Amino acid sequence: MTWAYPYMLWGLFAVPLLVVGSFLMGIRSRKNMRALGRDDIEWQVRSFLRDFSMTAFFVLSLLAAAEPRSGRRPVTGERSGLDMAVAYDVSRSMKAEDLLPNRHERAVNVLRQLSSTLVDARLSLIPFKGDAILAVPMTEDRVTLDLWIERLGPGISTVPGTNIEAALRTAVDSFPKDAGRQRTIVLITDGESLSGRVERVSRELAEAGIPVRVLAVGTAEGATIPLGNGDYVKDAAGRPVISKVNTDALKRLAEDTGGSYHELDRPGAAAELTRSIVEAEEFAESRGIRFVGMTRYRTFLLPALLFLGLYLFVRIFPWRKI
Repeated sequence: MTWAYPYMLWGLFAVPLLVVGSFLMGIRSRKNMRALGRDDIEWQVRSFLRDFSMTAFFVLSLLAAAEPRSGRRPVTGERSGLDMAVAYDVSRSMKAEDLLPNRHERAVNVLRQLSSTLVDARLSLIPFKGDAILAVPMTEDRVTLDLWIERLGPGISTVPGTNIEAALRTAVDSFPKDAGRQRTIVLITDGESLSGRVERVSRELAEAGIPVRVLAVGTAEGATIPLGNGDYVKDAAGRPVISKVNTDALKRLAEDTGGSYHELDRPGAAAELTRSIVEAEEFAESRGIRFVGMTRYRTFLLPALLFLGLYLFVRIFPWRKI
């Protein structure tokens, strides 16, 4: 199970404080009830149910708000052909040389292979850094696509960063609205300096049945980022910046959308990426189905509402006159 908004789970650290606070308030209330001569079993049971139901409601509400995801469900519908949107990272970190001759050249070679191998597919191309542009709309025209592939590089955009949300949204917008075709996004990036709400867009992609197939460009050890003049990108202290592939975030994106994750530094990564695209297309066409993501927030939301109802019942409705 994965979580669309994992930061909501930080609220669980407040649970021990709630328990301790309820315990201390219970001690104080019990002293007051004893002073009034009303310390009986009913009061103790009501106090326990009140505190327990509110704590359970708080915990379950946080889990529901974090929006758990698990599994994918098949949706019937005839789809023929493949539309593939390629989001390509043109940030300066793609010039790092932990892959030879550098990340950019290795990634461009893979993109050329995809273009030449998937001859029946339509492709769009979205270069991105801190923003994203639709360089090539969805097309079968390989000449235009190949011309743009040769132009890819950091000079295309001057906006710093790596905004994957913008890249994915632009990729989604590149799909024709009326096409009954399989849709997939290929994300080629090192994942360095990620920005944007990736978890939000990944949820939307999962619900729409659009998988993201990630090609992670770089290594865990990383490398310096050359500036092209013999120098390297440095931090505020004057030390060379080491760019490393953001494995965890990219794997989570692929998993959340039902896609696949491939590391370019591993032998055969390009072939695995191509095979995953082709096999998914063939399976969907032969069975006439596609898969969409499933959210599981109701698993926690419904019990949370039941505990809220119990809390209100205990607080509002008298059992008997004391």
